[in-house]
Amino acid sequence: MLVPMPQRSRTELIGPAGMDQRRGCTGEDQVIQPLAGVVEDVCVMETWNPEKAARWNQAPKLHYCLNYDRQKAELLVTHLEAVTSDHEGGCDCYVQGSVANRTGSVEAQTALKKRQLHTTWEEGLVLPLADEELPTATLTLTLRTCDRFSRHSVAGELRLGLDGVSVPLGAAQWGELKTSAKEPSAGTGEVLLSVSYLPAASRLLVVLIKAKNLHSHQSKELLGKDVSVKVTLKHQAQKLKKKQTKRAKHKINPVWNEMIMFELPDDLLRASSVELEVLGQDEAGQSCVLGRCSLGLHASGSERSHWEEMLKNPRRQIAMWHQLHL
Repeated sequence: MLVPMPQRSRTELIGPAGMDQRRGCTGEDQVIQPLAGVVEDVCVMETWNPEKAARWNQAPKLHYCLNYDRQKAELLVTHLEAVTSDHEGGCDCYVQGSVANRTGSVEAQTALKKRQLHTTWEEGLVLPLADEELPTATLTLTLRTCDRFSRHSVAGELRLGLDGVSVPLGAAQWGELKTSAKEPSAGTGEVLLSVSYLPAASRLLVVLIKAKNLHSHQSKELLGKDVSVKVTLKHQAQKLKKKQTKRAKHKINPVWNEMIMFELPDDLLRASSVELEVLGQDEAGQSCVLGRCSLGLHASGSERSHWEEMLKNPRRQIAMWHQLHL
């Protein structure tokens, strides 16, 4: 059962330009969403044949066209469209492209679009790639979905060789996305939190909202015991300060709705990180770690993207779910 979030006034949820920041699916939980990269819906570029779609299976499909600009040394991915099934998760979706070059891997992504059975993007992807690297390079196109808590999931991906043989340049075509194996469900649960930075006050705000599916090898003993979250602020490898939330009853899905504040100068923010430990208590009253996660530019996946969104959007609460691990 969803636990209602603290009530916010209409004024708090409206940005300076009067734009509603609660974009995404409607629901009881209302968290301010990042608006970076969001564009209005555009017209469909090509006609999709529903009869053909009915003959295909439920695997997601991606339409694309590859071109190469030798004068600018750029790989262009255009005519992007996606077809997904009803059961695909997420309110919004976007396409991410990545290709390796001499300096490492470069990435680009489309804007978020409201997910439909057939979604189109007017813009394309531009990826720098030297001409001599083209024959040996591999392009990965990933269709991702995003829910109202900015929790990103992979709907499927497509790997394409750029030698011009396996995938002809200039030819628009459909490809079936391969769904990667999901993360093992034997994890220790997930935690929902928001982070925001106030430059004028030099304050970092971490709001621990709730967790779900908490479990461990000691779960039977911990069930009904108190659960808290210890939050540690670090700058590079140095621990600056640690704080702990109040205790909530461990009912697999505990709720805290508690804000923790740290004083942190703006010039230290990029190289800083926040580490979380979800703590339970055993029969002897000793603390037991149920799971951890760490937000910062040192991390990867959602833990890194959460920190990046906070850096790009000062004074705005950015909420995301994160997988806990030991």
